[in-house]
Amino acid sequence: MSKIDEFEQKIIKHGMTDEDFLEYGKLLKRVRGNLLKRQHCYTTAIQFSDEYAEQAVKLIQYGLENFEDGWFSTYTSYLYIGHIYEKARNYRKAYESYLLAKDALELNREEYVNELSKDLLWVKLHIDSFCYSAELEDYYSCYLATDEFSRAFVNSEFRLAVANIIISLHHGRTDEAKRSLAIAKEICEPHYRGKLHSILAKHKYYESLNATPESITFVKSIQI
Repeated sequence: MSKIDEFEQKIIKHGMTDEDFLEYGKLLKRVRGNLLKRQHCYTTAIQFSDEYAEQAVKLIQYGLENFEDGWFSTYTSYLYIGHIYEKARNYRKAYESYLLAKDALELNREEYVNELSKDLLWVKLHIDSFCYSAELEDYYSCYLATDEFSRAFVNSEFRLAVANIIISLHHGRTDEAKRSLAIAKEICEPHYRGKLHSILAKHKYYESLNATPESITFVKSIQI
């Protein structure tokens, strides 16, 4: 294991002090290329535990501010910041970070925009207390344009179902809202197996629902 690898394992476990940032900067100088330097920052930060969330964000921002690079590392940096804030349930900051990730994309990167819409959709719902907005419907439509495999993951299924309950009710499509509510409730069942269960099991991967307390409360509260 190299010196920088050892250092990264240390800060992943214990977080970072100001002195650690200085030391890490020295180690990064030995890394070739700004792309790899930024990658070191965001791939290390995303592994920090929740208690070090602000330090993780600071580390990614350090990479953005000190190592000029192209759209992909900028996009990924802001995407990871969004993931960190979302996990910490700071949905407004997560939303702002996902929008910055979207802004970083070059033209003709529709597949990235569509995939990112799942994250934008979810944090927007939490910010708006699971109420309808035009942005929500736009994100929902964009995410439907992703490939069927991506939409078949349990958490993707759940997010789409919850969003469609709100959108369908807004437009008076009660029957469609009922179908989406039934899907959302089924996914919440402890022994629910997603559409990809058999395929993923062959690779010894078993997915589980990562629903927020807010989303569970919303699903339970709906009476149609």
